[in-house]
Amino acid sequence: MTIRDYLRRRKARYLGIGIACLVFAGGSILAYGISGHAAYSTAGLGFVFGYLACVVLSRSLACPRCRSNVGSYATWLNLRPSGFFRRMNHCPGCGTSFDEPVTPPRS
Repeated sequence: MTIRDYLRRRKARYLGIGIACLVFAGGSILAYGISGHAAYSTAGLGFVFGYLACVVLSRSLACPRCRSNVGSYATWLNLRPSGFFRRMNHCPGCGTSFDEPVTPPRS
């Protein structure tokens, strides 16, 4: 598995957690009805956790080689394998290419 695939999977995991929290929040409002105050506080917590999972956790991704923060640089647009937008090809901390394997080759 390449570093690009590793980062893509980590971002997908955080996005999945965030979507699950948002679905829980929406479901709690629908289950309790519009008039329940407890439903809004539960939904508010769901929205907060969903936001934290989607944005904050995905921004805290670390390079598997040097552990420097690459989450703020590694958006979905530049982690894609191809496309119109410019891709990020290396870690700004250690200079390792994102197309190399996660574990360094043994010599």
